[in-house]
Amino acid sequence: MPTLVFWIDVDNTLLNNDEVKQAQENVLQVSLGPKLTQRYWDTYEAVRKDEGLVDIPQTLERFHAEVPPAEMDEFTYQHVKSAFENYPFPQNLYPQALETLRYLGTLGTTVIVSDGDLYYQAEKIFESDIAYTVGGRVLLYVHKQQHLKEIEQKYPADHVVCIDDKPTILADIKKLLGAKSTTVFVRQGKYAQEAFPEGFTPDITVDHIADLQHVSKSRFLGADE
Repeated sequence: MPTLVFWIDVDNTLLNNDEVKQAQENVLQVSLGPKLTQRYWDTYEAVRKDEGLVDIPQTLERFHAEVPPAEMDEFTYQHVKSAFENYPFPQNLYPQALETLRYLGTLGTTVIVSDGDLYYQAEKIFESDIAYTVGGRVLLYVHKQQHLKEIEQKYPADHVVCIDDKPTILADIKKLLGAKSTTVFVRQGKYAQEAFPEGFTPDITVDHIADLQHVSKSRFLGADE
């Protein structure tokens, strides 16, 4: 049977990033109050606009530099920073996320392909045991769509299955790989109701990452419709 490789996203695919963000919001509100919390999120958005991605360490650094000590003392800042750096990511894994990775690992090679701030993404992936569950096969990029050919060459297989919560990324992969790929849309997180790019429909759509434990290898290969 043809060989399979799974390219698997993290945020809102394996890990509920919306819950993570809400928990961090709660810490900020308690530690800083409403005014400085809003200022933190304004800084977060400004960094995202400047860099084209979410960068938590850079956001914290800029926030620290911009807020005068009279409004936020060093102890408070270090407390907030620690809350981000020591966040318990395993509690926000979707139900059966790791079990699903193990199941996919019985069908082919599982590879985590994630993008964003490289330091913070690495923390998420290792602290939540995702990296260990896929045998350490983790690829991190600032923008993964710019590296699709590179990913394909690093983990060659007869067929690629891309599992993601973002329709635009799935559409880009289908455009690049065509019939050699199966796109799997996991309808979780903020993109769950987003319209698909024109002319694109995912090959497989599931409401929960755990649902993939019921998908056969032949269906991932496109043999079952």
